[in-house]
Amino acid sequence: MHDETSEMARRVVPGRNGSLAGVVADLARPVAVVGSALPVGDLEVVFRDPGVSSVVVRDDAGSPRVGVVTRARLTSALTGRLGYGRAVLDRKPTASVADWAPLLVSPSTPVSEVATRAMARPDEQRYDDVLVAGESWACAATADVMRALVAALAQRSTRDPLTGMATRAAVWHGLTHRCSMARGSGGSRVVVVLLDVRGMTDINARYGGAAGDAVLVGIADRIRAALPRGCEAGRVDGDRFAVLGTLPAMDDARAAASAEGFRGHLISQLLTPPDGVEPSWWPTVHTSVVWSLAGGADPDELVREGERRLVAAAHAARGLARAS
Repeated sequence: MHDETSEMARRVVPGRNGSLAGVVADLARPVAVVGSALPVGDLEVVFRDPGVSSVVVRDDAGSPRVGVVTRARLTSALTGRLGYGRAVLDRKPTASVADWAPLLVSPSTPVSEVATRAMARPDEQRYDDVLVAGESWACAATADVMRALVAALAQRSTRDPLTGMATRAAVWHGLTHRCSMARGSGGSRVVVVLLDVRGMTDINARYGGAAGDAVLVGIADRIRAALPRGCEAGRVDGDRFAVLGTLPAMDDARAAASAEGFRGHLISQLLTPPDGVEPSWWPTVHTSVVWSLAGGADPDELVREGERRLVAAAHAARGLARAS
């Protein structure tokens, strides 16, 4: 059940605003602008601030072109051949050390496009900052761009595109992690609730695929809203969801009551459809709940037992329907 992509998604940090970066403006930060005639000696003073990684260079001759000087580029120029760079360049204009063909993008450029263009640059410039032209000049570190791209790819592979919930692999990876934490914890238990949405094929056939999607999204939203703190949920099949939780140390009777209470709380949130979903569309949901032994949990055994109980619940429901 261990999934390396799911582990990556747990570790990759989103953008500074807490969400995944979609365009380069999400990653850009303001950058200082200097004139091309500024002596290199004075430019060096600007870079004494450790937070400055790049400086935009405006052409004092009046042309619309812009350049950029990165910290690495300036250091290389000042070192020079045989170490004479600083002495030679100190009074020369910044124009002489600027890159006048930087990677320049608009704030709305997608991160994926910026990453592609950055990696297409020559080796010596591949990891230079990317210049972002807007109301004011800004730059984005290529490392931040690549990190954002990796985060987006990890998010896409671990999140269901319809409901936004964790995918099957991500949920089972989370279960493996919880079970590992429970072992030797002094008595905590892992709880798994499975929810099987019944009749989705009929809903899609009678009301259309859009209705079926609305039902699944509505159920996902209801489950998400009902999650107690510390629990997680995901869509583990086309019409099946799973919810994971961890119980503190307690005796068997209280653990059983707590797990059943957890399941009952989820069921109560799914009795009526949310706004935007017709009552005639709203399906029946069969559920099962399993919990581990105190201080010991096996993810495969929990899933197998949960599936067995889910099948038994469906058979019992069919028996009641025939009897009525």
